[in-house]
Amino acid sequence: MHETRVTLLSTLMLLTSSDFSLAAEPLTIGRLLADPQSYHLRVITLQGTVHQVQILADAPGSGLRLDYQCSFVHPPYTFVLADDTGFLQVSVSAKPPCVSKMSPVEPPDIGEGDKALVDVQITVAHRYSEGVSRPTVQALAVGIRRQGD
Repeated sequence: MHETRVTLLSTLMLLTSSDFSLAAEPLTIGRLLADPQSYHLRVITLQGTVHQVQILADAPGSGLRLDYQCSFVHPPYTFVLADDTGFLQVSVSAKPPCVSKMSPVEPPDIGEGDKALVDVQITVAHRYSEGVSRPTVQALAVGIRRQGD
């Protein structure tokens, strides 16, 4: 009985460890874009170089702008992830805490030229143009790990 508890506790600790990842080998962007529908609503890992990091700001005049309104310390942003097979725009959601608009914001987790492993949830939408359905691939980051140089 004691051995079973120790085994279960060890397994639980391994699963909750921040270094443990269920993600498989990174998928190339070219492979994703060649057959995006097979990855719809799945979380996959991509690897590449970060370009065009852009913090998303509120549009001018969108709602009230009072000093005590909530503003995220880690605002949403987008970036382009590129590898040898292609590129893909990735969106990153805002992260708490939410503080006064007068508080400074933190920079994004990654910057221009960084090498990164990015876990993304893929959503495929279809847009019709000239009678043809064209898939549009959207990627929402659920985890970002900067890689050493």
